[in-house]
Amino acid sequence: MGYVDGVNNLPGNNPRMPKAPSSVSKRYHHGDVRNACVKAALGLAKNAGLENVTLRNVADWVGVSRTAPYRHFACKRDLLAASAALGFRQLEQEIRTASEAAGSDCIQRIHAGCSAYAGFGADNPSLYRLMFGSDFNDDEYPELSDAGTAAFAYLVERLRSAQEAGQVKKGDAQEQGVAIWAAIHGVVNLYIDSKPSKVLDTSALQDNVRRVLTTMFSGLAT
Repeated sequence: MGYVDGVNNLPGNNPRMPKAPSSVSKRYHHGDVRNACVKAALGLAKNAGLENVTLRNVADWVGVSRTAPYRHFACKRDLLAASAALGFRQLEQEIRTASEAAGSDCIQRIHAGCSAYAGFGADNPSLYRLMFGSDFNDDEYPELSDAGTAAFAYLVERLRSAQEAGQVKKGDAQEQGVAIWAAIHGVVNLYIDSKPSKVLDTSALQDNVRRVLTTMFSGLAT
């Protein structure tokens, strides 16, 4: 379920790092460089960690001059913010796809979406930490703020549908969404950080997601 779109190799001159495939090491048209750099950054984050996401490494991987990324990103921080925004858009898409494939039952759709959310975080831990653990602010990077808000808004939509179907008690769907999101986010963090817990078996990610949601919906039931 991981995001990285075919980006499974690493750039750079380190002989221990495989070079980008020939299909990727090519010159991009001007309009494609920005997107190519963001995808390369996600590939580096997934395979080598955020510390290896640099504008120089990204340029090498994409196959453009080392000055080319600077036409689109003033610094590494700008590149990371764009990567986090793309991560949120991909997360939203995975949640929507899983939810809509789960059938018409509102609660099952929320379960499926949360399961997809957890799987995304588990498969992309570096990107997940970047998306939620960075100090980007709304005014600085509105694109990132909008992408994160859209992903959350889909959960709120599903909760409103569940209220209309009589499966969840009437109330502020946004507050309910915050509670569910916070709970699943906590489960994912426990999993990717491998923190031992006598309460939670941190290796059983999806089982924990189901248990947490079952408990929460018991409280939200009409």
